[in-house]
Amino acid sequence: MKQKLTKEFRKLRSFLDAFLNRFIQEPQHAWVFDLDKQEYHDLDARRRVVAILESMQFQDERDGRETDICPGIIGASATLVKLAADLNHQRDRFKYAVLEVNRKDREEARNIMAQHGYPRIHFKQLYRHLPILLQRPESIRFTWGSTRSIKKITHREAYQRLIRLAGDEPSVGYQRQLDLLAQHPRDEPIAIVQDLKPHIKANVCWVERKGQDKEVMRKMISAPLPILLPMDSGEQLPKYSAAFPDERKPRKPRADVKIEREAFLPSIRGHRYCR
Repeated sequence: MKQKLTKEFRKLRSFLDAFLNRFIQEPQHAWVFDLDKQEYHDLDARRRVVAILESMQFQDERDGRETDICPGIIGASATLVKLAADLNHQRDRFKYAVLEVNRKDREEARNIMAQHGYPRIHFKQLYRHLPILLQRPESIRFTWGSTRSIKKITHREAYQRLIRLAGDEPSVGYQRQLDLLAQHPRDEPIAIVQDLKPHIKANVCWVERKGQDKEVMRKMISAPLPILLPMDSGEQLPKYSAAFPDERKPRKPRADVKIEREAFLPSIRGHRYCR
């Protein structure tokens, strides 16, 4: 399995090099943006994408779940689209090899990669696919989405979670939560609520005109990396617009899920369902 991981990583490096060598030379229009509200066009955009894709290791002490983003649109030849698809497939093969190696020891793959000169390898960044569209859309408008994870657990499960955190000698805060849980009806579930980190998405719109009528089709896709779009040299990009996290609209509460706003068991993010 160790040899397989090494083999798949070398193949991934080879596929990435082939993609980037072609990518930087293509003449089609390109546009990307960053979180500092800077926009880059054509060759500058391509250079920025190259820097992002070549980053295989953590550059600082950031959270391991955090990845560099580079949303935008890249005009691509049919050859480049094929190279991107092959690269995406090889990313999956590498990810599967990592998971196999890590079955018995979660740090084994990281140790192997350190031996090959990548002590701070960023697996999550290496797994990400380049988004590919095979049909030119009318517009691509970026937006930031946020999701909320809601898991329903039983009274007993909530108690076990609190006890694991509180230990043998619960602090005043934990004891207060245990007392509140004791007063909660045992047959009523508890909602564990977690707001997940905002993520960048692209709202893609196609318009098909049939005489006086037109049919509009939309699709929302995850887009932390630029979207590759088949285009000829000189062809203009679809209509587009950037988006930034500080411009997100406040999240509207779901009408079908009624949960108290404040957690009554804050240590485990436990909320009561409204009666």
